[in-house]
Amino acid sequence: MRAALLPLGVGLELVALIGQWQWLSWLAALAFAGYFLLHFSRLNPYPRWLGLITLGILVAAVFSPRTDASLWPKLASSAAYYTSFLGALGLMQLLAKRLPQLSELHKALLSGSKVVLYPRYVLTAGSIGSILNFGMMNLLCGTLVQHLKRYPLSDEQRRAGLRSVMVTTLRGFALVPLLAPTSVTIAIISREMPELDWSTMVPYGAVAAAMMIVVGWHRETRGLLALRDSIGDSSRAEGMLGLLGGSLLGLTAIGVMASLTTLTASQSAMVLVPVGVIGYLLWRDRSAKSALAEVTDNMASMHNEMFIFGCAALLGGVLGAVAPLEQIAAWLAQEPKYNLLLAIGSLFSTITLAVIGVAPIVSLSLIAGLLAQLAHLGVPIMTPAVGLMCGFSLAMIFSPFGPSTLILARYSDEKPFRVAFGWNGRFVASVMPLLLLLLFTTYWIHS
Repeated sequence: MRAALLPLGVGLELVALIGQWQWLSWLAALAFAGYFLLHFSRLNPYPRWLGLITLGILVAAVFSPRTDASLWPKLASSAAYYTSFLGALGLMQLLAKRLPQLSELHKALLSGSKVVLYPRYVLTAGSIGSILNFGMMNLLCGTLVQHLKRYPLSDEQRRAGLRSVMVTTLRGFALVPLLAPTSVTIAIISREMPELDWSTMVPYGAVAAAMMIVVGWHRETRGLLALRDSIGDSSRAEGMLGLLGGSLLGLTAIGVMASLTTLTASQSAMVLVPVGVIGYLLWRDRSAKSALAEVTDNMASMHNEMFIFGCAALLGGVLGAVAPLEQIAAWLAQEPKYNLLLAIGSLFSTITLAVIGVAPIVSLSLIAGLLAQLAHLGVPIMTPAVGLMCGFSLAMIFSPFGPSTLILARYSDEKPFRVAFGWNGRFVASVMPLLLLLLFTTYWIHS
């Protein structure tokens, strides 16, 4: 019964989004707080430490002269929103188990010329991730596991295939902050600095995305080819037209809701994915009790990732409120060269902090607040904004504590540190010089 607090919290937050009733977000935050207090000992070590650190910083903020009473309702709403973000979109995993057409998606992606294998997988993952966010990780990883069970692969072949497809999926997910108008990166940057909207940022994001695709192309294509040869299935993927039609229908519904309401595309997906999944479960099983049990179990399996995202929202909000961003911005505005140094610092600090356990969204919130102060002082901020965007992208795949890494570790039975560093270490080291070149070029254009 206590596990039902998770779907209760998600449900309250979704109703709060639809009706714009902030008090329901506060109730959702209470439901989540109740669940995690009751199940704190069941969390993994890192989420437990993050929770204790977050609690300590919140207690310290109570005594800070820079905080006021209006901060706490905002923090509760942010925590409820980001926790629900994962819980709602993660329900796509239930469809991965139920719809046989989804398992055919990997057969379709593994077909065709070897030249297009890697970029097609990466761009498909990025396209789905731009709408479903972390739900895409659950969708593609869940369908991959189901797909490989159909073939008599050895343990070594299965593990190698899982690694190749999952790391390619993760690289595609890393393109979302660079290209998608629905990404949290663009949302926070454009909210803090309205002059930097998606259309302004996407040319630089597209160049960074092309660099990342080229770097990973040769290395990962071999693994994808090896998996295709091991499977040895040259039959045509069935149900792709129906899957395409259903996907377009879902995307259209998300777009219509986003255009007719105050919700963004990501928020619309947060609402429509649970509605669609639960509606399908009710239609398939004709049992509300069974549907609730599946939804509850699915969210409970992701409670570590949901807790991390909720803590990240709290940390980002409270640190942004108490940090002396105005004084730091005034100092940085004194010299134009600091602009480039801030861009490089944004790139490296976001990645470095993510490696040691600071969620990228915390760094994103803090640096975006600093850039907003610089923009107010008339300092060109495109270069550091591009550095922040690229840093957030790489931090998503190079942090052993991030939700995307934890999702892959859960599906592949690998340690999160191996997923982050073993699977992506050389890739990050190879792409970093190219991103630095992009920052220097951006600085030269806007200087």
